[in-house]
Amino acid sequence: MSTRPLRWTMAAGGLAALAYLALPERETPPAAGPVHGDAAAPRATAQSALALVAAGSNAPSTLDAALAPDALLQHLLGPAPEAALPQLEALARRSPAEALPLYERLLSRWASQRQFPQAMLALSTAPLDDDTLHMLRQRLIDGWAEAAPDQAMRWAQNMPGQAEWLAPLQDRWLQQDVRSATIFASTLPPGEQRQALLDESLSRWTAQDGQAARDWLRSQGSRAELDEAIARHATGDEIGRYAPFDAMDLIGRMAVPERRWQAWQALAQTLQDIDHDRAVSLLNQAPGLTPAERARLIEELR
Repeated sequence: MSTRPLRWTMAAGGLAALAYLALPERETPPAAGPVHGDAAAPRATAQSALALVAAGSNAPSTLDAALAPDALLQHLLGPAPEAALPQLEALARRSPAEALPLYERLLSRWASQRQFPQAMLALSTAPLDDDTLHMLRQRLIDGWAEAAPDQAMRWAQNMPGQAEWLAPLQDRWLQQDVRSATIFASTLPPGEQRQALLDESLSRWTAQDGQAARDWLRSQGSRAELDEAIARHATGDEIGRYAPFDAMDLIGRMAVPERRWQAWQALAQTLQDIDHDRAVSLLNQAPGLTPAERARLIEELR
């Protein structure tokens, strides 16, 4: 993942996506601290108001009076933290050093409740410097990928700059559940992003559990976006030695004729390198080859 500073501006579509994903929970509120002073509370910004609407909060957009940091923290950890966000933002503009631990406590609370979309939404309006925002977002992303990777991936799909988030989220998911991560990648909209994630997922899956991955590939029928992964797996030395009929079956299912023929040639060479006589015997039994193709492959091995 790039470590360059990130500047996020939430579009309405992104906010709606976060609202859809948010899973609000409520806690019993701790006793509120005393209210200090009678100065007017900071007004909510347009982004803050939109964030509250998107999060589905029925709480007021501001508290009645400005609060000291300790009292503000009590409200942030209470049943309606969204109502205190405008004051937290105002504090961050005045004193980022005082606001940062409050943001950390609030985000930690939401993460423990798996309310990651609300936490990301709050960061989208936080007036903190880019490095701090990147650090806080990265913590959330790491926790989200561990706790609910499918939800995190759906969130990343709907965000600006999604490519920057999808790959690292997918990488973490593959470490936990390679099958689910692969299946999710296969459902993404067509394009370079899906192809890259699908190729990486299948590469990991075939290396970890080749039989399960091959069973899934067979269940998908002929799909051009699977051809590269099939060719890479089915022409390798290990499958050629221990499961050559699986290799031939998969190649026979490839969708693009030119790529399929290249895979047959590569497999024939792999089999030849292992055992010439067995290679000829196997190719004579290979499904999906015409007699002319079979004769051509065997001739190329001489």
